[in-house]
Amino acid sequence: MRRLVTLLCLIGLILAVAPPVEASGTVVHIVQAGQTLTSIARWYGVDYWALARLNGIVNPNRIYVGQRLLIPLAGSPAAPGTTYIVKAGDTLSAIAARAGASIWAIAQANGIYNLQRIYVGQRLVIPGTAPAPTPRPTAPPAPASSGWRGEYYGNSALSGAPCLVRYDAAINFQWGTGRPTACVGADQFSIRWAKTIAFIGGLYRFSVRVDDGARLYVDGGLVLDVWRTQPEADYQVDVALTPGAHTITLAYYEDTGVAAIRLSFLRLGAAPVGPPSTPIPTATAAPVSTAWYGEYFSGIGLSGVPAATRWDGAIGFEWGGGSPIGGVAADKFSVRWTRTAQFYSDNYALCAMADDGVRLYLDGRLVLDEWHPNNGIAYCGETDVTAGVHQIRAEYYEDGGNALIYVWWERR
Repeated sequence: MRRLVTLLCLIGLILAVAPPVEASGTVVHIVQAGQTLTSIARWYGVDYWALARLNGIVNPNRIYVGQRLLIPLAGSPAAPGTTYIVKAGDTLSAIAARAGASIWAIAQANGIYNLQRIYVGQRLVIPGTAPAPTPRPTAPPAPASSGWRGEYYGNSALSGAPCLVRYDAAINFQWGTGRPTACVGADQFSIRWAKTIAFIGGLYRFSVRVDDGARLYVDGGLVLDVWRTQPEADYQVDVALTPGAHTITLAYYEDTGVAAIRLSFLRLGAAPVGPPSTPIPTATAAPVSTAWYGEYFSGIGLSGVPAATRWDGAIGFEWGGGSPIGGVAADKFSVRWTRTAQFYSDNYALCAMADDGVRLYLDGRLVLDEWHPNNGIAYCGETDVTAGVHQIRAEYYEDGGNALIYVWWERR
């Protein structure tokens, strides 16, 4: 009898500990008392930061008992050579991470030009070496006019008459040393794409990855000019758009060697009026900025003229060994972000996780000072805050190696 009781207890313990497996091939873990994101990631043998990104966790030190965490498994159906059906809560980046595929490869395979726009029930082909099944169409194909009108030229200057005009579902091409169409060569060609898109209005970030040159226009106005021969590089520009239709035009040329061009955009939020350069003392009449104004400097001292500026929707970056923005090196750089935010009358913790140094200010007053080499350790500084809109400033520097920065605040 005692052996039977012991066996039943052992089975119950195994069932309590074993994580439930969803039909999708992922595991849902229920956070228990005393667990941390680090211990959970170690238990399942997954990457700590990948687990945070997959579950939309901005503050990796803040999880709670009973929270449901999605754990990616190697047997996920989002594997190369398969078709994946989008579920509620999915993002293209999370699907790509589970599949071990490039987000750009998935976007190109499915004609996606806005990386933030997928929908529940959508069938995505995951490119890979295995043959991907062809999904049965559930609706008639979109007319060609709904794509990007591309004019292909047999020279690098967009001159003369195009040798081909066609509609491309997305501007997302990696031709390598090949050619985009039979009427142009593998080198010395150019393309101009244009499309009129209905925007809801706000601040939009346009991202271009290019080898060699590109120019981006909005309603005929030049907003990004990187018209030069160069290795494959990433560029971003933030543009405030009014609600309604706007025409986006992208000009591209290939000189020699590898050829690649990609364009995507996402909405950061409402369009700010300008850089929040001074503190705003009262909340009733002052607007709240929904984005951070970032000034990116070459060198770790935040000195001189910024090498680049842009609006960032959030301070949550993991650049690894790469550059944070065009014109800034992968090491020895610094960034100053500024924004305003609405606060209650209460005690707040202003927190940051960085590699390397970070400082946080509230209305010009230093609240957190960890300006030293760091390895992704989270710090918080507490302060009493009056009700209203206050200015927050974050300063960061990267010395060498990996680069990451997260900033958030919590009401105590």
